Amino acid sequence: KPPLKTFSQDIYAIRSVNTGPRTFLSLGLLPMKDNEAVRPTNIITRPDHGIWKITNGKSMREYFQQAFPRFDFQENGLISNQEWDRFAKAEGTRFPPCQYSPGLAVWDESGRSGVALVGDSIHAFSPDIGQGVNAGLMDVVCLDRALSGLDDVESGNDNDTTANDKTKKQTTSTTLEANLQRYQKQHAPEIAALIRLARFGAPYQYKQPHRADRALRLVWTANVAMRLLLNKVTFGVIQPPCIILSQNEDLTFRQVMRRADRTTALLKTIVLAGLTLWARRRFGLALFRALP
Repeated sequence: KPPLKTFSQDIYAIRSVNTGPRTFLSLGLLPMKDNEAVRPTNIITRPDHGIWKITNGKSMREYFQQAFPRFDFQENGLISNQEWDRFAKAEGTRFPPCQYSPGLAVWDESGRSGVALVGDSIHAFSPDIGQGVNAGLMDVVCLDRALSGLDDVESGNDNDTTANDKTKKQTTSTTLEANLQRYQKQHAPEIAALIRLARFGAPYQYKQPHRADRALRLVWTANVAMRLLLNKVTFGVIQPPCIILSQNEDLTFRQVMRRADRTTALLKTIVLAGLTLWARRRFGLALFRALP
């Protein structure tokens, strides 16, 4: 076969010939501007993958050559021996579990000084949904509005008008405690919704090969496909899956999850109604009349 050729502007996921739960690998290549630059590649595996047991460059190079036979991973090939040694000795990094801090701010008894948290200090999640930078910037925007005495932009209530400039300045200079409380009260629900999105939005995109991962990925894919289909046939009455909704810049994370939850509640109602009708036909009305 002809050699593989990639272009820097494209995203690639190159699968290995190994398919076992602890041997499958996927090379991930993210886009770059310079097509001539050295392009970094990532691998994402479970902690029990066999690759983490390899500790020397020669064995690592041979492992990758066997897994990706179309690449020139021979000695002094695409990758230097020094880089193979460095990679073999590296421990790698781990995605954090999806988590958040329920407390976003603290202040002293006087109410004149305090600490507010933004970014990774209040929410941690893997890059599955591609919202890391957006979430951090939203934290900063919401904190700025809270310190200015304004409602959170996520509440849809924007009081930032010229008539309120004087009130805004007074609030900022005299009631720091109230402003931090506003940040805590208004922004904490948004963070909770963000973490729910991170947990359920796209948790199986890395195609991990464990049997449980494969089964759950099929369930998740079926759920996404069903919601997309229902969204089309109902002309938008039923919302698309939350990972699609999250790409809408006009929606907050709370709005995304509320719409997804309404669809879930509707689907549950339809399934329950269908099971009820089937049971009534199968077992008769007497059974349901006897129930309290």
